[in-house]
Amino acid sequence: MNGPGDQLEVLQIEQMDAAELRGLWRQLKGVHPPKTFTARLMRVALAWEVQVKRSGGESTRARRGWLRVISNRIKRSGESRVGITFVSDTVDGTRILKKWGGATHEVFITGQGVMWNGQGYSSLSAVARAMTGTNRNGPKFFGLREGGQS
Repeated sequence: MNGPGDQLEVLQIEQMDAAELRGLWRQLKGVHPPKTFTARLMRVALAWEVQVKRSGGESTRARRGWLRVISNRIKRSGESRVGITFVSDTVDGTRILKKWGGATHEVFITGQGVMWNGQGYSSLSAVARAMTGTNRNGPKFFGLREGGQS
C-alpha cells in the first residue's frame, strides 16, 4: 500500500470541509468527484475507500460467500436470468450485483443516491442508462421489480 491516502485516517476525513474533500477525491481517484456529491457523501465514500484499502479489500471467502448466495437465489427462483433480486425496498447501504456485458457490476445505494464505478448517480435508472447506453427502468433492470430480466 504505497499511494496517496495510505496514512489517511477516517477521523481526518470527517473533519475536512467540502473543498478539502474534493481535493482528496482527485488525489485518490485521479478524477473530480461527481458534481452531485455533497460533502457528506464524499466523506462516506472516501472513508469506505480508506477502510477497504486498510483491510486489504473483500476477502476471497467473503466473495465466494456472496457468489453462493447469488447462485442459490437464482436456483430457487427457477429462472435462468443473470443478476440478483433484493427486496424491493432498497435502503442506505444496499449492495446490488448485476451481470451485464460479460462483467459483474456492483452498485451501492446510499442516503444521497446511487454509486457505480466510483461515480454518483441520482437513481438506479441513471445507472442502468450509463451501463447500457439506453433508457431503462432502473429497479426493473436490477431485478427489484417483476419482469426485471433485461
